[in-house]
Amino acid sequence: MDRRSGSKRKEARTAAGSSSSGGDRITALPLELRAQIASLLSFDETVQLTVLSRAWRHIHLHTPVVKIYLHAFLSFRDIYFDEAQSVRGLLDEDSILAVRVALGRRALEASSSKVDTLRLVSDIDDRRMRRHAPRIVALADARVIRFLSPFAASDADARNAWSLDLPPAARELEVITRSHLAPAIAGPGAASLRKLRLDYAVLSEWPRLPSLVSLDLNSVTVEAPFAPGAWCPLLDELDLFCCKIRQARVDIRLPRLRFLDMDSVDVAPHRRDTEAPYGVITIDAPELIQFEIDCAAGGTTDYKSFTLRAPRLRLLGWRNQYSERMVIDVGRPGSVKFGGITLKSIYSRGMMYYREQMMRMLQGLLPNILPENLDDVAKPYLTLGDWSDSDDDDEPKHENEKQLTCDLKGLVMSHGM
Repeated sequence: MDRRSGSKRKEARTAAGSSSSGGDRITALPLELRAQIASLLSFDETVQLTVLSRAWRHIHLHTPVVKIYLHAFLSFRDIYFDEAQSVRGLLDEDSILAVRVALGRRALEASSSKVDTLRLVSDIDDRRMRRHAPRIVALADARVIRFLSPFAASDADARNAWSLDLPPAARELEVITRSHLAPAIAGPGAASLRKLRLDYAVLSEWPRLPSLVSLDLNSVTVEAPFAPGAWCPLLDELDLFCCKIRQARVDIRLPRLRFLDMDSVDVAPHRRDTEAPYGVITIDAPELIQFEIDCAAGGTTDYKSFTLRAPRLRLLGWRNQYSERMVIDVGRPGSVKFGGITLKSIYSRGMMYYREQMMRMLQGLLPNILPENLDDVAKPYLTLGDWSDSDDDDEPKHENEKQLTCDLKGLVMSHGM
């Protein structure tokens, strides 16, 4: 019997047996799919895959998502990562430097793929990590950067100023700072950044981002004057959720803004010792087509004044926010055809005040109707009912727990021009 023939049969049996295993089925996938699978791992774990076989030798050069954790005790389910995580973190210098070297080689390798998304967890209060994190951001040169820092160890740490230099490829940035100051955004990518999201940060100074078109602030405390037109004039979309603005004025004057959402935006001084109306809000957006404002009844300070100029507005959703003075200018009467207005009275303010606000709003939406006739015209489209903020159906309702709703679409369709 030919020894070479027997050797070939042995190789064939080995290959046949291996091909039935799950590992080889994955290895047989195209490089792009294998790289996406490897992206589920942290980058240091992806580098370890390179010793499996020749097919996996360069897998770390092609993963579209690079995850690097420079923090220990990270075990949580976080919407930031959209997945459950239990991560040991890279703490020793050798491990961190090994990751930096691997990223550096990837940046220099001509056949490597561009990093699309960098997910970096680092403690910005740790001086050593603050030295490594900027270098990792620069080496990855990712289009999307998502940065997470844990809660500040103390109030003093929370006020530590820090910066984030964006690489040239950066177009989207998300920062969750866990009660820290928001970073000063700089670097070659700052001028071309398109989307920015900040979570749980304190904004003491606005970054100048001339190309920004989308800004999302979630649970952010704003200490700086709120006038976004001065630092990101090209904004197309602005979302504010559970934000605290510690200024007397909110001045939104944006020539290109089309979408604006204000959900539970509290405009009040640092230490408010009164529930008196506070804050002068002005929105001047000639291209605005959709505006929604919402708050839990009594959840925010009443506004002293609210002015809206939006001649192209098509959708208005207004829920519960009270303003002492209300001016709405939407250009042509009846142009707002979608949305609705819902106002809930609370313990400190009766429905009479909310009905007056409703009439002021409708006067701005339908200026073609004389003020003395507006009440009769709007009456068929207004609904007054009870509401309660208690989950107990048997608990007696407070006399001021009323809800006034306007069928805006029906009213406009019947009486708009």
